[in-house]
Amino acid sequence: MNIASVELSTTAAKCILFSLKNGIIAETAKRYSRDVADGPSQAPYGILTYALDVLREIVIFANDNGYEIDVVGLTGIWHSLLLLDGSRQPVGNIMTWLDLAGKEHTAAKRANLDFAYWFYQKTGCLVHASYPVWKWNYLALTHPEAVAKTKYFSSQIEFIFERFTCKTAVSRTLASGTGFLNIHTLEWDEELLDMSGLRAEQLGQLVEPFYTAPMRADIARWVGLPTGVPVAVGCPDGAMNHLAVGGLDTAVMSMSVGTSGALRIAHHDPHMPKTPSTWCYYFLEGTRLAGAAVNNGTNCVDWFLKTRGKKLNSKNYRHYSQATLATEQQNAPFFMPFLYGERCPGWQENRSGGFARMTASHNEYDLYYAVLEGVLFSMRQCYDILVDVGGKPGEIVVSGGIVNSDVWMQMAADIFQRELVITDAVNDSTIGGALVAAGAVGGESVTTGLDVPKVKRFLPSESAITIYGPRYEHYLDLYKILG
Repeated sequence: MNIASVELSTTAAKCILFSLKNGIIAETAKRYSRDVADGPSQAPYGILTYALDVLREIVIFANDNGYEIDVVGLTGIWHSLLLLDGSRQPVGNIMTWLDLAGKEHTAAKRANLDFAYWFYQKTGCLVHASYPVWKWNYLALTHPEAVAKTKYFSSQIEFIFERFTCKTAVSRTLASGTGFLNIHTLEWDEELLDMSGLRAEQLGQLVEPFYTAPMRADIARWVGLPTGVPVAVGCPDGAMNHLAVGGLDTAVMSMSVGTSGALRIAHHDPHMPKTPSTWCYYFLEGTRLAGAAVNNGTNCVDWFLKTRGKKLNSKNYRHYSQATLATEQQNAPFFMPFLYGERCPGWQENRSGGFARMTASHNEYDLYYAVLEGVLFSMRQCYDILVDVGGKPGEIVVSGGIVNSDVWMQMAADIFQRELVITDAVNDSTIGGALVAAGAVGGESVTTGLDVPKVKRFLPSESAITIYGPRYEHYLDLYKILG
């Protein structure tokens, strides 16, 4: 079976030709132009054009090389909102998870601890401006003209699926990241809809992730596919990343450190701590995905290098990483990695970051060390909460930019005091979308994830705990003091 899997991320469109037997056969990617996507917003028809372009490129390759495409998979960003008018045309742009325009509004809502707890336990989502439910509630207060035009609700990947197929379905996996879905019943929550002045029929029809619909004839002709080829409904990138890495195995945690960072693990039922901190969304086949997301990862590393006037290339990353080996760790400064606000665990959109305990004796490599360490301390804080709620995972599989630095990977193993594993898989979330699409048309089971070799393991140094243990406790003290 051959799958063309399209992924529409925050910054680029990707497509792979994938088979269950041979893995990735071909791949392509196109970074969005600034007029199509600027981070907080995306132009819906611009994103559609990119989706069609990368799909068409893969279809041409497949046709030229004798591969028949059996199904098209779709993957997109998790927390996005697109308003539609009565003709199901966009009212403005897609609002992505980076759109935090309503952060003061949500901060005021979050201050009501009883309400925040009620919402969290009902949805697995937080009172935070990144979630569509709070984007809408803010718009309802501040943009009556947009509200007056709005008849239906959609999202980035729903819009693409609708334009590919003329169907208006939404997977429960994607819907669980909106703040409108009840994490227990897996249906649109009537109380939350009433709170928002909405009706269930204004949102998409809830379906399981394995739902498909036939591709429109005109779209199929343009990209070069046969009329009626099935298109999977579309799932969020974070869930698909985890599917490719660990499937539904409740012993495997996925850890990604790219521009932002995330930790994820599957459970058979909802897992949420009493204090709203980590999230819990629907996954596949009745399972839930508990996890944490941080806004600050390699973007903090890039920020530091750019402020030093350095180019963002492998040479400089490698040079600075190696130079940190000379840092006196016990005396290094601390870095609070909240340059882009905070999601997990405190969910403070306005939180700021910076260096602490810095002296004139520290050089640029000490500061770089602190940046690497601070990002990992933030993720360790989230990891501790997930372990407290769901127990220790049997294995942690790592992906993202961090895997390109052995120094940073070893620091992570030492800070987490866990063995960390790297596979040779790339484009994990795009592959996850392909696995769901394969399962949707009767292919082999996709619930075990992708069987890929473990190419490198990083073992924690037992002696490292004498350094990182006290420093992590100091970080937690600073987190409370500076919050």
